[in-house]
Amino acid sequence: CINECDLAIKKSAEGYYDYTKLGKALARKATATLALGNFDEAIELYKSSLLENNDNAVKDQLKKAERLKKEDEERKLIDPEKAEEYRKEGNALFEKGDFPGAVKTYSEGLRRDPKSKALFSNRCMAYIKLMEFVYAMKDAEKCLELDPTFVKAYARKGTIHHLMKEYHKALAAYDQGLKLDPTNKDCQEGKVKTMMAIQSGAYSGG
Repeated sequence: CINECDLAIKKSAEGYYDYTKLGKALARKATATLALGNFDEAIELYKSSLLENNDNAVKDQLKKAERLKKEDEERKLIDPEKAEEYRKEGNALFEKGDFPGAVKTYSEGLRRDPKSKALFSNRCMAYIKLMEFVYAMKDAEKCLELDPTFVKAYARKGTIHHLMKEYHKALAAYDQGLKLDPTNKDCQEGKVKTMMAIQSGAYSGG
């Protein structure tokens, strides 16, 4: 198929220059090249095709090739053992109070194991320390997406809501955690702390 496309490319560029046919031939060669797993070459061929003929279908194919390349790169990075090394390294930085360093290290670990609830949970706590509550909440939610019974994630959510003075939401998060594990210390203590904040008149909505 690639050989036939090369002939078509040559013919289209000869004599009467037919940019539309040249664009199509380049795009078809790109599709065949992509099927072989040659992502970089395919992407360049699609780009060359678009220079000859600005075709929306080819634009979509280019986006697909770029997405497949990214997915392939991410797949090659998967290494749970390496991810565990990053988790331990991140924990050491966290203990030293280097929260930005911990976030960066946990993030590297997640590139190696994007389904690690431990890494998401730990990064969530580091974000909490940095007062980056939006990012922290995303990580807590991701933990629960991976494991809806992960009590620690509900404790994290409760902490985030509490720090944002969203006390009723904090109580709801702690209660969800306590339904799963009535003995969970973090949820128990967090709930008491939040109830005290409400009773002291600190509640300002949420």
